[in-house]
Amino acid sequence: MGKYTGKIVCITGADGGIGKEISKKFAAEGADLITCSLCETPQYNEFVEELMKAYGINIYPFYFDFSDEEAIKVGMKQIKALKLKISVLVNNAGMPHLAILPFTKMSDVKKVFQVNYFAQLQITQSLISVIVKDGTSSIINAASIAGIDGDMGNSVYGATKASMILFTKVLSRELGASKIRVNAIAPGLTKTGFALAMGEKAIASMEDISTMHRLATPEEIANAYLFLASDEASFINGQVLRVDGGVR
Repeated sequence: MGKYTGKIVCITGADGGIGKEISKKFAAEGADLITCSLCETPQYNEFVEELMKAYGINIYPFYFDFSDEEAIKVGMKQIKALKLKISVLVNNAGMPHLAILPFTKMSDVKKVFQVNYFAQLQITQSLISVIVKDGTSSIINAASIAGIDGDMGNSVYGATKASMILFTKVLSRELGASKIRVNAIAPGLTKTGFALAMGEKAIASMEDISTMHRLATPEEIANAYLFLASDEASFINGQVLRVDGGVR
């Protein structure tokens, strides 16, 4: 039996590079998964089938547009109709953005905030009622060092992640009496399609300022999520864990 056998873990952005690794980590520990992704693909269906077969778990995939408030409402209604109690909620969904302010479109600002911040708030608000309140459950949010360090070109993306950091701290206080821990992971740039979308200059810059001179792997980031959700982190609450390999 794994550490999460009999428990439910809900993961947003589950079809991305980090999302898939988070799914693998919890599945390997016996958790059943509720996964939230943008759209269904044959490749992702194959990934889900392989996980269920490998670990003997159940996975309940849901697909909706994180930029559409009404679509999220429908998705949350469908998830709650499962009548399952969630032990871990991982708010991992997000989209990249890198541009200095003169070249930033307001339409992009609104979309990035909707996907990276507003959608995660909406999902959390909806699912709080079905999260187990026995002292073992947690919510883990995807932040970023971009929301802490304030590098050039990150006035939008970084602001959404700074918002997630504040959300984490506030929610940890609001849910403390409910025995639900709330923490965040702040990765550096990671080897995913997300990094490729940021561009070669961003990748080279992150490699240059890293004391380890490389990007993180999705598995390294997923390990941090697994730790913060575990009993080993039972007295960690309202914190932001940097996973950046050391930044100079």
